[in-house]
Amino acid sequence: MIFYHDIHSDKRYTDMSTPIELFKKHIKIIRESGYEIVSEITKTHGQIEICFDDAFLGLYDNIEFIKEQNIPIHLFVITSFLEKENHINTKQLIELNKLQQIIISSHTHQHKILNTISKIELVDELQKSKNNLENLLNKTVDSICFPEGKFNKIVISIAKKIGYNKLYSSLPGFYHNEFTVGVKKRSLVQFANEKEFKAILQGGDHVLSFWYKRKHIK
Repeated sequence: MIFYHDIHSDKRYTDMSTPIELFKKHIKIIRESGYEIVSEITKTHGQIEICFDDAFLGLYDNIEFIKEQNIPIHLFVITSFLEKENHINTKQLIELNKLQQIIISSHTHQHKILNTISKIELVDELQKSKNNLENLLNKTVDSICFPEGKFNKIVISIAKKIGYNKLYSSLPGFYHNEFTVGVKKRSLVQFANEKEFKAILQGGDHVLSFWYKRKHIK
């Protein structure tokens, strides 16, 4: 599983955005390497899930490429940012939700760092986001991505109690090699050149897992 923050052609909405031409190269490499891009990984080998965090506006601007190439995207939304500058708004999110290529999940309500806040704030961040998205999209939302990839045992426990079955981290690793039950690993690829990207697909960034654990889990 791999993730980005945004893509851009003309206008760039965040410093974390990937040039559309680089993104196109990544898609080409994935497919030429024999991987299937899927909305949900169901096999131990041969499938890639592509995630986008934060719901910046560039993905919406370039949605025609996503549709033309039939690229499934898992979009994690910060619900309080929906009307914020440089981010997808409510109307656009509803539009994206109607596309077969797009799955929408939670990236919390205000993007607070979950392992640094009180239990009351934590419940509010997770529950409010879930409720808002479910009411807006009229569907069950059972996946969440941790802001900055940071979490701990309390975050995992409360998230599961609220109804999040899949918890997406920023720990590099293969999808089925979970950190703990329900906590998925993902590789950040937004600035990877062609050589780096090919290596990451083969697990080349997994050596960084120990460093990520020290940085993200407290």
